[in-house]
Amino acid sequence: MQAAFVCAFAVVLGVPFLLRPEPVRVQEGNTSDLPSRKLVIVTPHAEAIRREFARAFAEWTAETRGFLTDIEWLDPGGTTTAIQWVEDQFESRPGGIEVDIFFGGGSDPFLRFSQLGLLHRCSLPAEVLAPIPQSHAGTEVYDAGQLWFGACLSGFGILYNKAVLGVLGLPEPREWADLGRPGFFSWVAGADPRQSGSIHMAFEIILQAYGWETGWRNVMRMCANCRSFSRGASDVPLDVSAGEAACGMAIDTYGLRAVAEAGEDRMAFCLPQALTVINPDGIGVLKGAPDAELAELFVGFVLSEHGQRIWMQRAGTPGGPARYGLYRLPVMRGLVERYRQYAAVGMDPYEFESGVEFDLDKKNRRWGILNALIGACIIDVHTELAAAWRVLRDLPEGDPRVRALLEPPISEDDLLRMAEDRWGDAAFRADMVARWSQEAKTRYRRLAKER
Repeated sequence: MQAAFVCAFAVVLGVPFLLRPEPVRVQEGNTSDLPSRKLVIVTPHAEAIRREFARAFAEWTAETRGFLTDIEWLDPGGTTTAIQWVEDQFESRPGGIEVDIFFGGGSDPFLRFSQLGLLHRCSLPAEVLAPIPQSHAGTEVYDAGQLWFGACLSGFGILYNKAVLGVLGLPEPREWADLGRPGFFSWVAGADPRQSGSIHMAFEIILQAYGWETGWRNVMRMCANCRSFSRGASDVPLDVSAGEAACGMAIDTYGLRAVAEAGEDRMAFCLPQALTVINPDGIGVLKGAPDAELAELFVGFVLSEHGQRIWMQRAGTPGGPARYGLYRLPVMRGLVERYRQYAAVGMDPYEFESGVEFDLDKKNRRWGILNALIGACIIDVHTELAAAWRVLRDLPEGDPRVRALLEPPISEDDLLRMAEDRWGDAAFRADMVARWSQEAKTRYRRLAKER
């Protein structure tokens, strides 16, 4: 069954190298006499990350351990699908699923797998973990029991096109609420949180950073300003870079890559101070891993200085990625400053203070119902929402028509209760989504006519 999920490019990516004393043979590829070992890794990570780490780890094991490493990458199709696939496999084979590692997808997969007992407890050397804080700003960077580790860090922020803002006469956005300003109408790039985990996370951050009611109003304004909603988070930087939009929400890797490709004179990416969070993007060895020893070796490599430099340096720089810049924040403290001349990322994640007391449990409890609420009340009725906002956006916030447009359709407490008590009922879900959508559409149409 696994073979059905192997990507076309996810064959053996290991590049053979020999032991360090014979670098000439390594470079010439004369390594046929070396033994070979295999890793199977399930991941939602993009091809660039797979290729760079497969190449680097194969080189490292050949040079330091004397064997070749073949990596078979399994991609069931996105983080949510990958999590479900792993759980389904363990349901039928509880002792192990012939997969060594789960790599990527944020921290959610690993927190869930930990609860289900699906992770192998590692024993990484103390010197590997010493440069990495166990937690930062109230968030675990890696599990104290070594069940999972943050391989890199991810921040959520705002990407904007300086040239477009200049033409429009708009200020550079610095916080989430700025994306809801009247002047940004039709100039914000949006994506559907039902289709993108990173976009969902950005919505959740806004709701927790400002509180439910103020956060929902900010979400409504921002979404009313959106020109459209793409299916994937990767489309937002494309629209902003092309000048089709002035700004949009983006995860750091997309934002930093867009800035690097277009130039800092045209593009910028910022993390809203005290209004966002930086989370680990994890890696963990699965229970019953066919080669747990090699799997732990790979995890240790990713966390080492060698592996961390691959995340954050420009392509082609000494010690960095060979071909693809990854534009990710390292978990190793001080690395950005130490190799600043090669860095593709200019920010040290440990110097950024989040300011948000992020409730991970709340996020997990309402993930599905929040997606449904945003979809029904905003995205699926965006034409009506934008039409009402076009009419009302310049009115004072205290105007009753503006309040009627922006107020949340349900309280936070009621949403959480519904998530726990009723949301597992498919018929109830369908009924609520239809009701929310119809009520929103009717209200927006009425408000668009009232000025």
